[in-house]
Amino acid sequence: MPVKDCQTKKLIIETVMKVFFAEGQIYATTQDIADAAGVNRTLINYYFRSKKALLATAIKTTRKEFIKNSDLILSSDLPFREKTERFIDDFLNNLLKYPYLESFVTADLIQRRLKKNAPAGFIEKQPAPIKQYLEEISEEMDAGNIPKNNPVHFMMNIFSLMIYPIIMKPLQMSILNLSETDYEKVLYERKRIILELLFSSEGTKQ
Repeated sequence: MPVKDCQTKKLIIETVMKVFFAEGQIYATTQDIADAAGVNRTLINYYFRSKKALLATAIKTTRKEFIKNSDLILSSDLPFREKTERFIDDFLNNLLKYPYLESFVTADLIQRRLKKNAPAGFIEKQPAPIKQYLEEISEEMDAGNIPKNNPVHFMMNIFSLMIYPIIMKPLQMSILNLSETDYEKVLYERKRIILELLFSSEGTKQ
């Protein structure tokens, strides 16, 4: 039996990230992945028990890359608005890099919960940076800087305002009759739009 090569294993995972999460080839086979990576398909079976196990590893790896900087931003001592702006910047950049990741994560999570299995690449316990940020949201609401509500809604609004236009891109381009170039321009305008919506002065002075 050959000695496992960490570089080859890393190449396979990075290829899966590219094929599934960046390009959205949801029906890609193990052979497609092998061809894209330039390796023999038997190598994939050697490093990973199955395509399902490979995908779970890729999801976990990509999410770690996704949240690495965002966790640092949310844990920082930056002023609230600047922190929010940097978080949106970082998260949007990652979404544009891996536009199909959230769809895979959601589908994987649903299947695992239906089977009552522990999620492989998803942390169910609230991460400390998110907890800290939710507390800051509450403080900003109490200070009258943003509309008062359940802080969870503020956080959910951030994610939904960023993620929805990415995962629904093909449908939105069709409905709104936008070209690839036009839609890309819209996506890069999102940060300003999101900040304006989140920090609307309506309802803050009561």
